[in-house]
Amino acid sequence: MRRALALLVVVLSLVGLGACGSSTSSSTRPTVVATTTILGDLVQRVGGDAVDVEVLMPPGADPHEFEPSAAQAARLRGADLIVANGLGLEERLASTLDAARDDGVTVYEVGPDLDPQPLDAGLAEHGSDGHVLDPHVWLDPDRMATAAGLVAAQIAQATGLERAGLDERAAAYAEEAKAAGQRADAILAAVPAERRMLVTNHDALGYFARRFGLGLLGTVIPGGSTLAEPSAADLSRLADDVRRTGTTAVFSENTVSPRLMEALAREVGRSVAVVELSTDSLGEEGSPTATYAGMIETDARLIADGLTGAA
Repeated sequence: MRRALALLVVVLSLVGLGACGSSTSSSTRPTVVATTTILGDLVQRVGGDAVDVEVLMPPGADPHEFEPSAAQAARLRGADLIVANGLGLEERLASTLDAARDDGVTVYEVGPDLDPQPLDAGLAEHGSDGHVLDPHVWLDPDRMATAAGLVAAQIAQATGLERAGLDERAAAYAEEAKAAGQRADAILAAVPAERRMLVTNHDALGYFARRFGLGLLGTVIPGGSTLAEPSAADLSRLADDVRRTGTTAVFSENTVSPRLMEALAREVGRSVAVVELSTDSLGEEGSPTATYAGMIETDARLIADGLTGAA
């Protein structure tokens, strides 16, 4: 019996040491917090096993209206680096990010470094020339290819990690982003010139449209934020445009309710498909839009089908 008890003590001691060793090993890695799922995917790919990555927003969350819990705010203040989009995207996170900065945390906003383009109207951040800047920079895969190298540099600077591995993984991500863009080019080539006009939930697809040679007929929610509300007159005018152009599909998003797009389709008075895209968030794990490349290709296919009447 004494021998058995002694053996049990040894086993329990080894288990305890193993658990402590695992915890210590994990805690020695720098922590990088990404605000959105899209940035989380990027940071995880670039950082690899060298960093612990936390993503603030869950899949399907609207970054325009997301507010952190007290526990999430505390984790932000304890991070080695926060990677945010900026340009006014994380509207309700601004004060929390400012508090983290005040506590000495490095907050890197990648959007301003990706050649942001003007937005016609909305609630996004204003540039130095007074234009409103479109925050949805990630919907251009060429810009995201550039973002990978920028994030690698920020991780190295904030954590002291060597650049070689970070740069190698950033280059692989950039190559995948560009390849996804090329595949989307091929998918959207099937849409004839007279059908290449988008009607969207809010003004999120400007970069996507410019990159892939599409036009923007209109948006249900005015501007680049989902926090605004359309008027009945706005909805009626857009329905007139849809009827006039023979548009066969309007595009909702995975982060907001489709009710406004469905109301627009009813207002048109003929068959108009309401197609849901992934724009401001990646999809759930295991879904076709769970990765950035998958999101770009899937959206291209859904848009092509919608604009050609195949949706």
